[in-house]
Amino acid sequence: MKKTGILILLAACLFACRKEHQEFPNPPVADGIGINVTVNQNQPGNAIPATFEGLSFETQILTANPGFLNVNNAVLIQLIKNLGPGLLRIGGGTSDEVYWSENMYTGSTTADSLTTSDIDRLSAFSKAIGWQVLFGLNLGSNDAASASNEALYVNNSLGDNLYAFQSGNEPDVFNYGMRPPTYNYSGYQVEWETYLSAVRNAVPQAPFAGPDVAYNTDWITAFAGNESKNVKLLDGHYYLTGPATDPSITYQTILAYSTKLPNYLLSLKNASAQYNLPYRITESNNIYGGGKKGVSDVFASALWALDFMWTVAENNGVGINFHGGDGLHYSPVLVQNGVLVASPEYYAMLAFKYGSTGGTIIPASISNPDYCSAYACAKADGTYTFTLINKDEKNNYSFNIQLNKTASVIQVARLTAPSVTATTGTTFAGAMVNADGTFETKTTEQYSVSGKSFIVNLLPGSAAVVTVQ
Repeated sequence: MKKTGILILLAACLFACRKEHQEFPNPPVADGIGINVTVNQNQPGNAIPATFEGLSFETQILTANPGFLNVNNAVLIQLIKNLGPGLLRIGGGTSDEVYWSENMYTGSTTADSLTTSDIDRLSAFSKAIGWQVLFGLNLGSNDAASASNEALYVNNSLGDNLYAFQSGNEPDVFNYGMRPPTYNYSGYQVEWETYLSAVRNAVPQAPFAGPDVAYNTDWITAFAGNESKNVKLLDGHYYLTGPATDPSITYQTILAYSTKLPNYLLSLKNASAQYNLPYRITESNNIYGGGKKGVSDVFASALWALDFMWTVAENNGVGINFHGGDGLHYSPVLVQNGVLVASPEYYAMLAFKYGSTGGTIIPASISNPDYCSAYACAKADGTYTFTLINKDEKNNYSFNIQLNKTASVIQVARLTAPSVTATTGTTFAGAMVNADGTFETKTTEQYSVSGKSFIVNLLPGSAAVVTVQ
């Protein structure tokens, strides 16, 4: 080859390399309050289960609103499928108030009667969304024979889509009316084991979870010690605060640091480790009592939910079921004027899925945890994701991500809304959920980096999922 030809070829190669290198711009410079995030990529922790995300509904929704968890509810099915694999929990307070009828639905069936038609409809719905069901039996009635008949039908109808049974909802507060004031864990354990025996006489391999308490972690520890060989999952409930009628609760309440969550999760984590049982928060949301308008349904709830999910994952929890349904302000899926609408909290679930799927937790420490949070995980494909949250509604923050390994490209998908008090206009990765329930990310910022650190700027009251190659 002639010398001039070689020079032309070299010039073309250099141009191509320069073009490839400049395909993405450099990350923006810091424009807010500096905050350091130190990540140890050499210390992977627990894998995040594929079924981490879940939804919880009252048993009575099966009887009072048969069109909701229904194979014909195409929008709801699509909304759930957007979240990937998960776990559907049927229970709540009405699981101890709705009675098993053992019959098909007829025009004279009352709303407090659970029929075979309701269970078959639930079974078909669970198969349509591809989620297993955690099903609550009525312990409030203390009728083990009826529970065993119900469990047999549920087991036969759901088949492989049955994850486990629960006996009773929040039994640690039964002494407030459903049982005598002296009712305690010992009384509950006797009743629970009676149910276990009756159900397994009808369904010998029936899987169970428990104790599904409202708040009492002592019950969880005792239950784990007594029943570790009889259950596949430890579970309890968590609400940030309440009741919804408390006038002092505002959107700022759910943006503030929770002093009770660390100890609650530590108790669950310790019982889980001691008895080698996974734990899950099977009913949860921000404000108990149905949520509070202007608080539970605004964008602040999305920032709370995203932070909460990652906190539970960091503490070895295997999942969360966000409680929802008709007329509940905190519901991830709301019904407005007869139309299903994705709430801000639902977008938090999308962001968590985007950042956690196929991931293993890695340690991430943050220099200013008062308003901000940072979580990290390693993906099976060799990438890393960082979920960054700014709960400060006034100040920009510049997250300085410090790695062990050299990065080359980052992608930033933002979770935003017009304000922390907005009920509409929430987007993730530049996209909103469509009217038919479909969702597809549209806009991710991409930047070239060549080092072990980079800056991500977050506007007030926003979050971002950063993917690093």
